[in-house]
Amino acid sequence: MSRLNVEIIHPQNADVNNILTAIERKYAHKPATPETIADMEREAARLIRRLITTKVTFIK
Repeated sequence: MSRLNVEIIHPQNADVNNILTAIERKYAHKPATPETIADMEREAARLIRRLITTKVTFIK
């Protein structure tokens, strides 16, 4: 029976830290309002999601 094998490759800690540092630098001059915090969280989640890769292979 054939099937699909899915492998999720997580990002390196250094890459995640670089994203967080860039976001902290970008929002450093803005006040910490709920809207700003939501924007930071949304942007961080989007950028980190882009670092996660999946590898799908067909197995006979």
